[in-house]
Amino acid sequence: MTLEFRSVIDKMTATPDRPKRNAPTPIRLSQNELPWGPPELVLNAMIEALQTVNRYPDYHRTAARAAVADAAGVPAEWVAVDNGSGSLLHGLARLVIEPGKNAVYGWPSFEAYPASVSLAGGTPSPTDLNAEGAMDLAALRASIDESTRLVHVCNPNNPTGGFIGIDELRDFMDSVPENILVVLDEAYREFVTAESASETIALVREFGNLAIVRTLSKSFGLAGVRAGYVIAQEPIALGLRRSSVGFALNSVAEAAIIAAFSPAGLAIAEARVGEIVAERERFLAALRTAGVSHLPTQSNFVFIHGDVADLTRSFEARGVMSRPFPHAGGVRITIGAPAENDAALAVFG
Repeated sequence: MTLEFRSVIDKMTATPDRPKRNAPTPIRLSQNELPWGPPELVLNAMIEALQTVNRYPDYHRTAARAAVADAAGVPAEWVAVDNGSGSLLHGLARLVIEPGKNAVYGWPSFEAYPASVSLAGGTPSPTDLNAEGAMDLAALRASIDESTRLVHVCNPNNPTGGFIGIDELRDFMDSVPENILVVLDEAYREFVTAESASETIALVREFGNLAIVRTLSKSFGLAGVRAGYVIAQEPIALGLRRSSVGFALNSVAEAAIIAAFSPAGLAIAEARVGEIVAERERFLAALRTAGVSHLPTQSNFVFIHGDVADLTRSFEARGVMSRPFPHAGGVRITIGAPAENDAALAVFG
């Protein structure tokens, strides 16, 4: 007799992003990473933590939660941390989704949304984005029905970079029933220049059904560490802590979080973000000059329209790894170091 998996498992897809064997080291602009290694103070904290990996990490992640809470200006009880924002998205779905319930979100967006909902037994319900590649809040609100228990709002949206301001978000939250969890995924929030990165924390104080998800993979440049956090009022944060996998956040990652959220760590992250934003604006100006169709962005990447196969081949010819999105009609390019960006821009003459 053959072992049978749940039917939803067959719908799960992997998204490998590996250079070809024996190929030269590529310019990796496909994963929205920072081009620099971890700051010395974070690296030293992780090295020190390695000395005691014979012991289990803090089950309650107390020090890491306190570091995040202090930086955000919220109680530690409002914070949950885990090994990457993806784990937290799955945890949030498990809090409210079950068979017969659905979740709405704009599409294309982060693949974890339909995956987390499906694995929790619910039904993913995607809507279209607006013309600028941001979540269409009116469409999301219109899709909510009596079976909806979760709304994902990716802002800025991945992979398109579209952004929604706080006033629109507040109006949207006012319109969403209080029994529906709204997950505001802000993986790229620190790259936003249209308003303060801390602006949306105020919404958590206003709405008990809102959870903000952020990560250390992007602006902190710690993608390989796997660390993310949620800021939400205590019932949501407590529910996440109660239902998370025990000891899932390893002690090295916890040390990285504490160091990254120290005043010195935050200052380094802010400076690095500033460099990426400056390069983003230079990159966008070059695209405009070359007449290349692209979406506006408030993130650390740019979505370029065109024939996906042709664009991918053109970037590969320059040694650049891009991320194709055939269903969205283009490719996503991460903003990297100046020389890396120059290699990508060389595709357009």
